[in-house]
Amino acid sequence: MSVQPIIEILQAQLALYGTLLEIERSKKPLIINNDFLQLNVVTQKEKLLVAQAEELERNRSLITLRYFKDIGFRYRVSLLSEVIKSVSELETKQRLTRLHEQLTDILKELKQVNELNQQLVQQSIAFIDFSIDLMVEDPSEDVVYQHPMNQLGNYKRNGLFDSRG
Repeated sequence: MSVQPIIEILQAQLALYGTLLEIERSKKPLIINNDFLQLNVVTQKEKLLVAQAEELERNRSLITLRYFKDIGFRYRVSLLSEVIKSVSELETKQRLTRLHEQLTDILKELKQVNELNQQLVQQSIAFIDFSIDLMVEDPSEDVVYQHPMNQLGNYKRNGLFDSRG
């Protein structure tokens, strides 16, 4: 068995991760602008691509293990670095090395963009919580009526709306 099927899957993975990276980048302005409808559409596309990426990875792993079996190696893992070591043809080795570097770079960038998006979502949620807290009074506050004169200037109001009705 040749390495060509592995190279083809790696190229497909690289293209798919490139598309995922574009989608992740497009989520940032949607999160910032609170465009949740469009964000949901983009997230659904992302889920489909992630499923395709998982399928490609399973196929790559199976083909790599089959390759190792065919050349007489008994690896139980399907690491690309091991495939590169097993190849003796210089051109193929360089091609695999370039693909490995490109995949590593794009996955690192994808991780960074995803982490930034997660931070933006967390900040957005924190801001929403803060806004709600400003509008709603503290539930631990006494709900029993107290005459305003008995409070001696300690009147606190945490929110804009009186939730006691």
